[in-house]
Amino acid sequence: MDRRTFLTAWSQRPSTDVLNHTLSQDRPLSNPLDAWVPTATEPWDNIRQGHLLRRTMMMPVWKDIDTISKLSPSDAVDLLLNTPSNPAAPSIADHVTYSMKGLDTVLAAQLRSTWAGDDGVLKDWYANVLLNSPLSIVEKMTFFWSGHFTSQFVTDEFYVIAPLLYRQNQLLRNTGLTNFKDMAFDITLDGAMLVYLGGNVNTKSRANENYARELMELFTMGFGSGYTEGDVREAARILTGWRVAQYSDEATPNGIFNTYFSPTDHDTGAKQYLGVTFSAIVPADNTEFLVKKAEIQGLIDAIFAGYSPAVARYISRKIYKFFIYSNPAVDDPVIAPDSYAVITAMAQLLIDNNFDIKPVMSALLKSKHFFDNANIGCQIKTPAEYIIGIARQLGYTTNMPGNMTTILQEMFNPPNVSGWTGWHDWITTNTYPVRSTVVAAAIAGMTDQNVLDFIKQFPDNTDANLLITHLGALMLPRKLAQARHDELLQILVGGPSGHDYEWPSILSTTPTTAALYMRNVLTTICNLPDYQLC
Repeated sequence: MDRRTFLTAWSQRPSTDVLNHTLSQDRPLSNPLDAWVPTATEPWDNIRQGHLLRRTMMMPVWKDIDTISKLSPSDAVDLLLNTPSNPAAPSIADHVTYSMKGLDTVLAAQLRSTWAGDDGVLKDWYANVLLNSPLSIVEKMTFFWSGHFTSQFVTDEFYVIAPLLYRQNQLLRNTGLTNFKDMAFDITLDGAMLVYLGGNVNTKSRANENYARELMELFTMGFGSGYTEGDVREAARILTGWRVAQYSDEATPNGIFNTYFSPTDHDTGAKQYLGVTFSAIVPADNTEFLVKKAEIQGLIDAIFAGYSPAVARYISRKIYKFFIYSNPAVDDPVIAPDSYAVITAMAQLLIDNNFDIKPVMSALLKSKHFFDNANIGCQIKTPAEYIIGIARQLGYTTNMPGNMTTILQEMFNPPNVSGWTGWHDWITTNTYPVRSTVVAAAIAGMTDQNVLDFIKQFPDNTDANLLITHLGALMLPRKLAQARHDELLQILVGGPSGHDYEWPSILSTTPTTAALYMRNVLTTICNLPDYQLC
């Protein structure tokens, strides 16, 4: 039984029937990208409002749910898509250092330590950007793209320094809802990417094929989409000669941390790429402006002109797996015909909109498919969603990047160029206990006043039944079953001998006791298996 089956059954049947429920009994998933209209049986309630926010942010707080509850589903999606996020730059954004050239062992170690310190500052900065995100999808989209157009701080041979990684992060933030063709062009000349995949050392005498290959295999078309090894070689030739100014003791023709063109390193010969002929470049045309226009833009145009169906499906599938359901089989027409049809519709919409991302995200997030019961609470929280979610909801901000790393998602340092595998890899026998330890520390660290402030965020917080209902809608992805609601209610009022009508008095006259009881409720909720889901 998969998560979709379990959760759909759990929301509709007594818990004793769940194990007897089979996939064939599920209500069929919705038609591709039809807009969702709330009904009496599927209302625009706190559960579905929370679902939208869980998938578009790093977990909601109650004021987020309250805000979109006053809007229609369509208007709520528009708000999320159109609200910008403009975080201030980190303190290390313009930290200039020198290179390793000519350094002895001691000085080299000191420089590595400086770079590592900058990376730590960058991680802290980004965790707090995610924590303090406005009511917007922008930061979640930025995080999605950082797992697609990957770069690593530390590789086997070199470092991608923090100022470059920050600029790449900002590039993804600024372009993540714009045009994918433009993104592919921009990332091709991005400084962090040039260093990470060898573009910075790609010369006419020794072409480096790393980025040429990954541009097609991982970033646009997908493996097996029709390109050849010859195309990889020719793309590498097209990409020769681009550099980034990283250090104070290197050339900075366009300014520090900016990309520039080295004409003497560029292969000016004729090329044949994806069936497109690139004419030889005469010396007068071997300039940054003209080569960028003729060859870099030509490279991107060749991919999108000749292979647009492959590109559209590949990117649509990645968006679907990140925002809807990460099961690898979602694009299998036999195993998963419903999600296959949705991905097909997304791909066509992407093509119809000249590869603009926002129309696809809008249609997906407003669709029946997105709000279908089968897609609510079926995703395992990523380490970022889990750790930042705890910080947003419970106020526990201690060592957010470190806790994420411990449960296998280190910011700015994915395991390889493919990014994080995700799905079942997020929960293991090693990471699950750590997840539990972090949330236990968060609850234990809440002072009585913290807990009381947490309670006061909910409307009608003196009504014990409503408080439990709202708490469930905030902390869990699906509506509380009555038995679970009653169990939590009993904990809130101090145990079997307590009564719900006693809660207002407990809250007003013995706040320390109220805080204790709420901690017990939170502990129970956060130990539930479905607390790991979103």
